[in-house]
Amino acid sequence: MLLDTYKADERFWITTFFGTTSAGLQAFRGDFVVKAGELNPTAGKRNPPEALLKQAVVLADAAAIKLIAGNFASVDELPELIAGFAKDMDADCMPVLFIDNLAGDAVVEQAGRRWLLIQHREGIVWNELMELFYVEKSDLKGQSAEDKVATVYQASQGYAPKAPVKTLDEVIATKTDVVREAWGAV
Repeated sequence: MLLDTYKADERFWITTFFGTTSAGLQAFRGDFVVKAGELNPTAGKRNPPEALLKQAVVLADAAAIKLIAGNFASVDELPELIAGFAKDMDADCMPVLFIDNLAGDAVVEQAGRRWLLIQHREGIVWNELMELFYVEKSDLKGQSAEDKVATVYQASQGYAPKAPVKTLDEVIATKTDVVREAWGAV
């Protein structure tokens, strides 16, 4: 399966869960390495990732990604995702990316598909994704974590974003200097 390949390639930085849905698809939630860090010969391991899709939600069958969503700190990380993973995406897959330094929501047409980019300054990707596709918590009651991802995927089918269509260059040129506020224990 495709996600098994990603796991073997050490693409899962932090894993919340990784397993199989009741329909035989694989689901992953956690942090997904888009571009690995350089090998540090002194330490004998890799440096932290250079591009990381945080709070990633991925659903895939044996050959293709059906759903991918997550958070980038900067829109500058998007070209790495496109170059490395667009070829693995199902023809109907529309990646949903919540980006901290985005000037405004946009749909980018790149690598033969639409990429939904949403300005994101705070919050949890999973909650934002459920809200975007109108999934209620009651819709997920009694399901396994993996099947919950499949339910969100089903809800995403037919979704038509209302964001303006822009080029990737336009989106990158208008990025802001906003950095997500750190919150939690001080």
